[in-house]
Amino acid sequence: MIMTNSPVFAVGMMLAGLAAGTAWYAARLRKEGLPVRAALLSAAIGSLLALVCAKVCFLLHDLGSNLMEGYYDEVLSLDPAALSFTGGCFGFVAGTALSARLCHVRTAKALDLFAAPGCLFLFFARAAEAGMDSVGMGNEVTADWLKFFPLTMQNNWGDHYLCVFFLEAVTALVCLTQALRTYPGAPEGTVMRRTAVCLLSVQICWEMFLQYPYIRAFVTSFVSLEQVLCGAALLALMIAGCIRNGKWWAVAAAAALLGVSAFFQFMRDNKIEFMFEEGWEWLLDNAQPVSLAAFVLVSAGLMFAGLKAVTADAGSGRRNCNGKSPE
Repeated sequence: MIMTNSPVFAVGMMLAGLAAGTAWYAARLRKEGLPVRAALLSAAIGSLLALVCAKVCFLLHDLGSNLMEGYYDEVLSLDPAALSFTGGCFGFVAGTALSARLCHVRTAKALDLFAAPGCLFLFFARAAEAGMDSVGMGNEVTADWLKFFPLTMQNNWGDHYLCVFFLEAVTALVCLTQALRTYPGAPEGTVMRRTAVCLLSVQICWEMFLQYPYIRAFVTSFVSLEQVLCGAALLALMIAGCIRNGKWWAVAAAAALLGVSAFFQFMRDNKIEFMFEEGWEWLLDNAQPVSLAAFVLVSAGLMFAGLKAVTADAGSGRRNCNGKSPE
């Protein structure tokens, strides 16, 4: 399959995901005896806030230079490359929380019920990038046995590039299984927090696989905006969880792992030659695969620490994920 710009396909996939996620969320609310209108409001308010947050997050990362150089065209642009996907996810979750409040549904309860439909919507949203030309593409793939869709796509010159958006879509489906689990005795909100930790931890790794000029927005010359947003959100969730359960070692471990990831990102960008004396040529020559392997391990460590931080011990909450008091 050749990379192409197909707005009809992209918008169609987004709308299909929104419809499927909303219908599933409404069914889950109905099963719990909660107002279904919360799902309809979530779709409307969440979509609006997602667009606003996606644009605001993208603009803030380069606000200084944009103001000084007078580049205002990006403010009104709906080009997917000029929007922050992670920022859009934050906006939709905020819209879902606000909708729950408006419908007098406990926010944590609503977010737990939304976690699985949200992963389904995320799958469709990532798959939509197949129609967004070069958005979400990674390194060039040279091995013939890997040159197949949806793992890779061709550009107009016949070169094959890794479909990072496909890996992200598969991640959403895997995390959906996490979102369907229940945790008797744990506080409401545990399902959503654990699902978010899994998504954020893996996304930090997938962003590493994106390749210029297919990278999204840079904060520095070697760290992307999406990685910073994911890392900040992950730490915020962990800190909030540790306030409840006291597992501060998990936050310390996550902060150290993020520092390690920054080092390997720096190394991948060929900026650390001065740190190595003679004898380290192999490491420098293989900076790319070594960095990618390190990021996979870092993401696994972040997920482990994050899940420990956001999961309270059974019985520590006033209500479990089904809204009932623990026995």
